[in-house]
Amino acid sequence: MKFSAQLLITTLSKSTTHISIFILSIILSRYFTKDDYGTYLHVQMIANISIWAFLLGIPHGIYYFLPRAESQRNYVLTTLAMIGSIAVIVSSVVFYNSASLSDLLTNPRINDLSCILLCLVLVQIPLTVFEPLMLTARRVKEFAGIELFFNVSFFAAVAIPVFLDHAMVEILWWLVGVYSIHSVIVLYYTLLIAYSYKSPQKEGDKFALKDQIKYTLPIGLSMNVMEMSRYVDKIVVSNQSSPEEYALYARGAMEIPVIGIIANTLDNLLMPSFVQAYKDKKIDEIILIWHASIRLMAAFIYPCCLFLICSAPLLIPAIFSEKYIGSVIIFQIYTLGLISRISTFDIIMRAIGRTKDIFWITLLAVFTNLVLTLVLMKLWGLIGAPIATVLTMLVMRLCYLKAITSLFNIKINDVFPWNSIFKSLVISCISSIPVLLLYQFSFNVWVQLLVMGVSFSLCYLLLLNVITSLTNQDKDSIREFLPRRIKWIL
Repeated sequence: MKFSAQLLITTLSKSTTHISIFILSIILSRYFTKDDYGTYLHVQMIANISIWAFLLGIPHGIYYFLPRAESQRNYVLTTLAMIGSIAVIVSSVVFYNSASLSDLLTNPRINDLSCILLCLVLVQIPLTVFEPLMLTARRVKEFAGIELFFNVSFFAAVAIPVFLDHAMVEILWWLVGVYSIHSVIVLYYTLLIAYSYKSPQKEGDKFALKDQIKYTLPIGLSMNVMEMSRYVDKIVVSNQSSPEEYALYARGAMEIPVIGIIANTLDNLLMPSFVQAYKDKKIDEIILIWHASIRLMAAFIYPCCLFLICSAPLLIPAIFSEKYIGSVIIFQIYTLGLISRISTFDIIMRAIGRTKDIFWITLLAVFTNLVLTLVLMKLWGLIGAPIATVLTMLVMRLCYLKAITSLFNIKINDVFPWNSIFKSLVISCISSIPVLLLYQFSFNVWVQLLVMGVSFSLCYLLLLNVITSLTNQDKDSIREFLPRRIKWIL
């Protein structure tokens, strides 16, 4: 199977995960009280941090060691044993420290859910080997199909008990049951792949446990820091407020799934080009590719950013109900962070092999976010947290920019196609005017949002063709992904 086809299949399978989680967030925010929803989110946050922050980089090591291992069967079985041991240890630590977690998140109900937390962590950690193992064994189609089943069953495990009017605790137990089934399936495929390797490779290498740790531990530490960078503001908000306020914050501090999916897909598509250009020492070519990616990202993200900010007073209550009207300002501030999201900073750092720099910059981001969130929440309450997060993302991206410009020995003026960026931002701002004018009218909220979206899109596309922020080559690249009947819009 071609690489592009593999990329498309894996991207689509991951997209269904993000979309199903977003849809469930809509359902649960409407079904639960804010206290129940805040507690549900706390359980998920604890589980996610516990699952991904203590893996020691072992799942990522599969990509490197499995193809090279002399005895691939032994490597897979050893990896399975290590992951199983980590699952038992981490889940036990979470269980016995549930009271401390309750105090940290100022939510006494967490202690009552210690058994659920133990089970969720125990059965989900083994799932982390599934993707690297299946992709390395070149079982991409099987992986995509099973991943789709996982996503559908996860969605059903939450949606069905909701429609049956079950309590929040019962829904969490349903999730434990579904994840247990997922773990059994992963165990089956892990053993199946392990025993498909019948004899040692003649040209394979022997890897001692210390060799694996030496390779995977730096990755694991980086994953630790990156995982904490995702949740540090949420932990501080939980510590400084009630579960109800945390629910308000969580519904505002989110990214619409399609934005992240498209941005990450573009990153993945450009990664091989960056790697090859750097290998060939063609810095000018890297800059050209980088400029093209920035123009495309700005042309997509800036209109999304402006439209979401302008329509948020209608959009957030329409999606999550009037209970979450307080999330509007948080969402608007958080969405401002998209303005600096137009470049693939970390992808370039990975392409040129500066993974240690990524680790230190991410560590700085965790510390910065922690300090800023504590300080700004004391000054401005709950809205201080999204401001701190946006400022932290800006600092982190400026650090990446500083590192890259130093390595490439170029000036910041040469990094960005400033003219194109400015045009995209101006076009997006002008296109927002019809959206703001439509607030004068009062009719069905979904019809109003639809009219706003159509008005914004038409205005933006018209201005994009008049005030060109994209090159002809950029437009050709976009046209390739458009259906034949609408290629004329560019």
